[in-house]
Amino acid sequence: MRAVNRMTRRDGLLLALVLLVAALMRLSEPGISEFLHDEAMLSLMAQDWLAGGDFPLTGIPSSVGVPNPPISVYVLAVPYLLSSSPQFATLFIAALNVTGVGLLCWIAHRYFGRVAALAAGLAYALNPWAILYSRKIWAQDFHTPFLLLAVALGLYGFGENKRWAQIACLPVLLFAVQIHFAAWALLPLYLVCLWMGRKTLSARALFFSFVLATMTLVPFLLGLSSTLEQDPNRIANAVARSGAALTLTPDALVFNARLATGLALETWVAPQQPADLLASVPPPAGLWLLIGAAVVVGLAAVWRPPHRQLAPLLIVWVGLPVAVFSITWTRVYPHYFVASIPALCLLAAVGLAWLVNAAPGKPYSRTALLAGFSAVLLTQGLWWRGLLRYLDSTATPEGFGPPMHYLLDARAALAQHDDVLVFSDGFEILYDQEPAIWPVMLRDTARCVRALAGDGAAVFPAGAFAVLVAPSAPDNPIGGLYQTDAALIFPLRPGEGSYRVMAFETAPEWNGPALAAVEAVRFESGIRLTGYHLQPGRMILEWRLPGPVEADYHYFGHFLDANGQKIGQRDNSLWPGRFWCAGDRLLTWADIRLPPETATLRVGLYTLKNGSFINASILDENGNAVGTWADIPLNDR
Repeated sequence: MRAVNRMTRRDGLLLALVLLVAALMRLSEPGISEFLHDEAMLSLMAQDWLAGGDFPLTGIPSSVGVPNPPISVYVLAVPYLLSSSPQFATLFIAALNVTGVGLLCWIAHRYFGRVAALAAGLAYALNPWAILYSRKIWAQDFHTPFLLLAVALGLYGFGENKRWAQIACLPVLLFAVQIHFAAWALLPLYLVCLWMGRKTLSARALFFSFVLATMTLVPFLLGLSSTLEQDPNRIANAVARSGAALTLTPDALVFNARLATGLALETWVAPQQPADLLASVPPPAGLWLLIGAAVVVGLAAVWRPPHRQLAPLLIVWVGLPVAVFSITWTRVYPHYFVASIPALCLLAAVGLAWLVNAAPGKPYSRTALLAGFSAVLLTQGLWWRGLLRYLDSTATPEGFGPPMHYLLDARAALAQHDDVLVFSDGFEILYDQEPAIWPVMLRDTARCVRALAGDGAAVFPAGAFAVLVAPSAPDNPIGGLYQTDAALIFPLRPGEGSYRVMAFETAPEWNGPALAAVEAVRFESGIRLTGYHLQPGRMILEWRLPGPVEADYHYFGHFLDANGQKIGQRDNSLWPGRFWCAGDRLLTWADIRLPPETATLRVGLYTLKNGSFINASILDENGNAVGTWADIPLNDR
């Protein structure tokens, strides 16, 4: 490999300047960042683990149907170990990405020179796409710093024959690519590093490297094995979905062009109103295209001395993800190429450095090119500031979600409540946004955070509690049962509605039909069946909850005639077990077709595991199983 460039005091000052710019772009105004379902699910997994839960062996599901590795949860556990605030975790991710800018600057300086280092560092620090993908808790947003560390280790270890770096390169690279599945396309970077250092490879170093790398994979391999035991067809189904009608698409190339120039961010943050955003915050597109031109020049210049040995690394870094995702085996998104942004910035820097060296009339031409390039990048930073103002004040459906500080306002009002009930358009934590967000938001203030939708279940806490009604909740959920005149209103952006917070000293009275009491039936989870109401079109069941459980139950109601023969039934999902709180009274109801000759109602619980139905046992006073259902005579119905 060519001789490396040593850092001088002047270079250190330039690096500090680049880091300062990167920090201003990423760490300022953290309240104008998103906190949506995926961020909440990752946060929940990290917080639950830190609270004594099981060691995570998988992450959240990926868009291709296979679970992600758990590395993203391990990384996110670091900020949540220090604070339960999602805003603190967001700042941690942003700080990681500031470190990534520093790593790119170091790589560029050491192997491409001072001009390339300054240009690459500022380009990465000010690229609007790079800033966007560094300011929230999203797995795609924090793999790149680790990937940059792996590249630095690869160059240092295999290019400069540093054995400890040869050992560390592959484990760090595998750690990085496990954070999000799209980054696996960059695993061949390691092969390029091996080729670069083929004359100085250490067998002992490679042995220890492969051992450590394998250790990073162990949790995911165990988790994937467990997943396949529960759903043996998971991978086959994913392959079947992706293998149909494979074609080529230009999307990957288009996205990379956008990421290189900083253009077309409106297509992601405001897809339903790009013209309005551009009218409010117009980017100097002609200037930004010059960055793309510098990338094109860099693609050619990197093959010329003295960078020729590093050209394969940059070409694979940029080109392989484009090649992998140009085949339509999965839908392609811009964030699949987040890890390519630093390579694109480095190519632009190489192109600028070549122009600086080739331009006549130095030092004036050198100064003009550097100043001009810096001025173009400065317009990106200024445009980003204007974009933040727009996103903070303008609703962007299907785009940038409500900024976090709006959620924090409602969180502050709920901080005094130990018990919170959240209403939204659903209560399934794996699919619905609000049920995932608020257990994270209220982790350090509320003992119990539950979620309900507008119909199908009602809960009556044992003591005082607060109700949070999300903008997505139906009007007057559960027939206005949880409605008061004294509500605190927390508006979101215009057109997005408001959060409403209401306090209750005691649970409201049930405003539905009267329930018939039954002698308490205790199930193995500790939940008890205590009452029911049955009419031709509806079945209502009353339950008493013991506290949170890991299982999610379904309940059934079988309708038996006088001879004990089943003549009808109704199955339904019970309320998710993580929302159960000790002392709660839960009512569930479902529409039914009740045969007139029904003489007995049979009620039971079951779970689904590995595709099988597993009934919950009913326990006697001594905790012994005595059956799997309760029969309730309907003589008095």
